Amino acid sequence: MGSLGCCWESAGKTSGVYDQKFPEKVVVEWLDKSENRIYYGEVAIDKAGYKLAKNLPNFSYYTGEVEDEIFPYLIIGMGETGEIKVWISNTPSAGFTGRVLHELGSGQAQWRENN
Repeated sequence: MGSLGCCWESAGKTSGVYDQKFPEKVVVEWLDKSENRIYYGEVAIDKAGYKLAKNLPNFSYYTGEVEDEIFPYLIIGMGETGEIKVWISNTPSAGFTGRVLHELGSGQAQWRENN
């Protein structure tokens, strides 16, 4: 798909992909400035994610409006000690009524010093 950049205090970078097969893995690399480490790793994605993506439920906005055109979101999280998690959701972020979040895979990154 490509690469995304983000900032250390917030999340929210998104990239759209269509007309592609469901991914089999996620490869990530990030810099932990506090430890001066570069973490890198990959996570295999559960093949059941494809079925989940096709059957995600509707959700509601805070206004009560129901969204019935659902686009699946792969959400990737990296922890401070190198944990990697991959989820699929029917919304891009928290704060929606009816949001679902299914874990598709997890792993542990390796690290090297940032020279």
